[in-house]
Amino acid sequence: MRYRKRAREESLIILYRWDLAGGNLNAIKEEHLEEKELSEEVKKYIDTLISTVSDNIVKIDSIIEEHLENWSFDRLGYIERSILRLGVAELIFIGVQDPGRAFNDYIDLAKKYGDEKAGKFVHGILGNIYKQKLSSEDKVKN
Repeated sequence: MRYRKRAREESLIILYRWDLAGGNLNAIKEEHLEEKELSEEVKKYIDTLISTVSDNIVKIDSIIEEHLENWSFDRLGYIERSILRLGVAELIFIGVQDPGRAFNDYIDLAKKYGDEKAGKFVHGILGNIYKQKLSSEDKVKN
């Protein structure tokens, strides 16, 4: 398994646990990492993902909420909300060299952990957010 894919899945579990139970996100991450045998490469990327979400949670949630049509942020399931937070963190704040691979990984995670409609839902929201980012970058260039 590619290290970023594994880091995305482990980060999802960490964010899900935090969103569900509350508490200190870093403590939940450290507890989770103690339970797993992961390479240093995976752990480092988990740290990047989790710290990016933590440092930008208000902005990330605002971006997600702006793109929800006929849906409120509070109605999102824990899994979907956690996946969207990770996706926005990685695609908007971190920036990845292969956004297509990241999209596919997040859609796969939605299908694996969410209900039958979760993959399409995550694809639609993340796709719209990323298109808006690309559109605003094009405006800046011109």
